[in-house]
Amino acid sequence: MLFPSLFFLLLGCLSSWLVIHLCLVGGLGRGAGAAQPQHHHTHTGVIPRIGGLGIVFGFALTYVLCFLFLDHTDNQSLIHYGLFAGAAASFLLGFVDDFRPLGAKVKLLAQVVIAMIAHECGLSIDRVGVPFTDVIVDLGFFSMGLTVIWIVAIMNLINLIDGLDGLAGGIGLMLMALLAYLAYEGGVAISLILSLGMIGAILGFLFHNFPPAKVYMGDSGAYLIGFVIASLALVNSEKGTVLAALVAPVLALALPIADVAYAIIRRGLKGLPLFRPDQGHIHHCLMRSGLSRQKTVMALYGISLFALVGGLLAFAYQGRYLSIFLGFAFVIILFTLRGQRITPGLVRSICTESLQARRDTRNALYLRDWLIVEAERADTGGHLWTDYRFILKKMGFCRAELIIEGAERSFYLPDTPHADTTRIWQQTHEIGQEVTLRLYAERDHFSERQFGIIADVAAEAWSKASIRWNEINGAPLDFEARAIEPVTCGQQKARNLYRPTY
Repeated sequence: MLFPSLFFLLLGCLSSWLVIHLCLVGGLGRGAGAAQPQHHHTHTGVIPRIGGLGIVFGFALTYVLCFLFLDHTDNQSLIHYGLFAGAAASFLLGFVDDFRPLGAKVKLLAQVVIAMIAHECGLSIDRVGVPFTDVIVDLGFFSMGLTVIWIVAIMNLINLIDGLDGLAGGIGLMLMALLAYLAYEGGVAISLILSLGMIGAILGFLFHNFPPAKVYMGDSGAYLIGFVIASLALVNSEKGTVLAALVAPVLALALPIADVAYAIIRRGLKGLPLFRPDQGHIHHCLMRSGLSRQKTVMALYGISLFALVGGLLAFAYQGRYLSIFLGFAFVIILFTLRGQRITPGLVRSICTESLQARRDTRNALYLRDWLIVEAERADTGGHLWTDYRFILKKMGFCRAELIIEGAERSFYLPDTPHADTTRIWQQTHEIGQEVTLRLYAERDHFSERQFGIIADVAAEAWSKASIRWNEINGAPLDFEARAIEPVTCGQQKARNLYRPTY
């Protein structure tokens, strides 16, 4: 058993590493598919998002070899075909989005369709066992809905934690190791082999992704890993460990679940869209505390490994030791929060400020979207800066300085204390490479928390407008940049109607 296990693991690792290496040597992904720098990201360079190619190749090779190593009656069921078809569809969905963004609604709809097809192929949650009893509840009509929620949620959880070099890959690797153990204990051969192949494929990817990253997995790799995790958990549950096979991965995903839950609450209080990226995730907080990227990743690996132990305890010994683990985890959380001084007065103050600030935040988001549209019509970078200066004033800033490759543009409002550091808030944003934005606002108009939110939206506005300019004109945005000549009557009309806001 040891030799076949090592064979699939090493094969997945070597094939994944080699495919990604050849892609990097050939320059694949350096163009439209490369991740463009944005101020919410922790990297500063342009890094290709083609890591998913290596992962899917390692997984596909392992799947094909299953037909050689398994009995023909065990590897040709509709469930197994559905597993591979769903994994391939998830990869393709993410791969298209990496090169041509599809939008959140389109991606969610596609994920729901993939999950529904997987359910019809037999990858479904039909029955759930009641903990500590022998009672089995048949879900009936609710099976489809619960299965779709399960698969879509796991796919997006893996994608949402892909914000730091090596983080999503490392957590995915731990989850695959857990699923391999569950498959081994349950005697599910195909799940064990595919888990080992994915472990190898992720390892091959991590050779290129561990800080400092040379490649990202992109949405293609994240959706693929998420779908395989969700599906293999369901395959394992077919052998009788229904509850444990599902609860164990959930416990192992405690870190991303907590991070996403905190992000939803945080954005809701700020009046921001729930799925808007920001720099408030756990790894951002650790890096701001002074940890390097490598130490941040290792710290989060340690937390995930601790959560993985909880997943194992949920499976082993009928979960008898799970309550002890959860109690220990609760004590650790209380110890971590003991210095935060969270009081009812502080909570009440945050909620009151949130209600007062939501209108300003919503206004800033409308102005951001307007600037992005103007980037499609602007004829020069200088004119777009004029429009940007207009929205900064409307957002409430009294002074701003934008520096692009050494060239600087600025504005300030007269009769404001923009030079008195005791009466203004100040914040600096690095937007990609060689683009710096400094923003100032009067303290009488903003709380420190609200100033930070509006300043972040303002920086995002220029970042997204720059990306949109690059997409349309095929060149980076600076103050001297000129738009390409319109090629359609509609584009010519929009250009003729464009008037910069002086």
